Amino acid sequence: MYNKDQESYYDHRCLIVPQKDVLQIDIVGGGFIIGFKRWWNDLFLLSYSDRRAWLYFTSSRNMHLERFKQYRQYRNRIHPFSKFRNIWDCLMVHVFILHTIAFHHNTSVLFGKVFHMFFYYVALCVELIVIADLVVNLETGIIDSQTKRIILDTKQGILNYCCTKLFLHCGSAIPLQWIMLLRYGGDIECTLCKTNYFVCALRIINVISLYRVFESSKYWTRARAPSKAMYFFRFLRIGVVGFTSILQLFDLSDTICLITNMWTGKVNETALFNYLLAIKFLVAGAPRNINLFCFNFGRICKSLLLFSFGGPRLSTYYLDKMTSLVAYIIANIFYMWCLLECYGLIIRRKYSKDQMMINKTLALNLASYRQLPNAMHHKINQFYDFKMSDIRRVEVSNELYAGLPSVLKREATLHCYSKRIARLPFFSGWPPELMQQIVLALTQNIFLTGDIVAEPWMSGDGLMIVDVGELAVYSAQEHETGHLIDGDYFGELSLVTDKEVRMSYVIAITSCKVLILKKTVFRILMRDHADLFSRLRLQLMQKNRIPEHQTV
Repeated sequence: MYNKDQESYYDHRCLIVPQKDVLQIDIVGGGFIIGFKRWWNDLFLLSYSDRRAWLYFTSSRNMHLERFKQYRQYRNRIHPFSKFRNIWDCLMVHVFILHTIAFHHNTSVLFGKVFHMFFYYVALCVELIVIADLVVNLETGIIDSQTKRIILDTKQGILNYCCTKLFLHCGSAIPLQWIMLLRYGGDIECTLCKTNYFVCALRIINVISLYRVFESSKYWTRARAPSKAMYFFRFLRIGVVGFTSILQLFDLSDTICLITNMWTGKVNETALFNYLLAIKFLVAGAPRNINLFCFNFGRICKSLLLFSFGGPRLSTYYLDKMTSLVAYIIANIFYMWCLLECYGLIIRRKYSKDQMMINKTLALNLASYRQLPNAMHHKINQFYDFKMSDIRRVEVSNELYAGLPSVLKREATLHCYSKRIARLPFFSGWPPELMQQIVLALTQNIFLTGDIVAEPWMSGDGLMIVDVGELAVYSAQEHETGHLIDGDYFGELSLVTDKEVRMSYVIAITSCKVLILKKTVFRILMRDHADLFSRLRLQLMQKNRIPEHQTV
């Protein structure tokens, strides 16, 4: 039997059966082996959790179909937005940084034995990972940022990779330390074995690996939820790329100085490299390797501030002067890079208007990529030009507002909307505590010009109050019957019955903000006020001339 007094206190939920993933359909069964097989294949398929994927796939349904397509047609390919690719990109950042430092140590004449052959074994393993990276890149799909598509075809992927990145990637993947090991064997730590043209040529070739440090560190620039974390990693990238760039410059300078010594057969005592060699091998009480590490670190840091390297020298070698000048220029380039990132950070945190303009431009670009109609572009412009949408975005994204105490936010909400609720006749005389709970339960929604706010023959979601803007009311036969302006309301009957059906269209004439009191939330609040709810039900039904035993 239908209970008219208690009908509104129950929520009837429908059972939704989710669509199965391709791994659940094609890999049937249970147990550890089947679970491991699904986990392994899931590593290389499109990941639902990758935030970048939402720029290329408009819905979870499209992502679902993309996983079907990849598993059944391109199972041997790696999706660029897969979990494996994310893990691999993170690994390669640290691999290339470690490769740069290890190669600097293993080929430098100044460093002797540090941890016996440990550093060499580490470097050999790193070079194997770099070679494996070539295979991973060949097997990964293409991200076409122009058409916003992911291309998984093997032929197109290999052709694109060979035309764009193959030369630099192969140059940086040359196993230079494996070549040294094959030539010198156990004598690879010998200082005299490093003072020849062969090792100098390897050090010059290694400069190409600087490109891989720059490229792989783009992993740190991916968008992250907290803006502080995002900019922390951006500045970290600048510091790491700058440090490795100047380290490679000094390695190249020392290599040229060593080649000059071997070519001329003379040692210039004013050269910094020759000065360090003399201290290391000719002076009693030579400095330990840790001291040389610290000196090189200070040498890099000092190049960010001054022209000269310093040191107890009466004159400076001309190659050292040129190196200092180039290092100073490189340091200033990275200073400018830091300033640009600082400017972006200040714009993001302080100048919300500029950030809104950037968001508007990005939204319009996304609409263009999706080839959406011109009407959608017009809607986007309307949304960003509407003042109420600015306020809403500030409430959501502004860190100053987010940092306010919850008590102040509550007081602000009560101050803004209490008068709207108090003017409603069917709420007159209600307890102030209950009125405050109703005000705090309000939600906001923005409708643009021409949007349909309500349709006939459908049940209402709750009470709707026009806060800003103007709405037009049309009959089911599409005849205009009236207008709603600031403070007007409709849909109140849905608060007390689930059998209410709208009989009119409500369409936005101008951009407007509507306050919504959802019927489910309202009924939960009224569970402790059954008398008020019964009185409101009777009042609204009499107002709409509906018998108590029947609703329309």
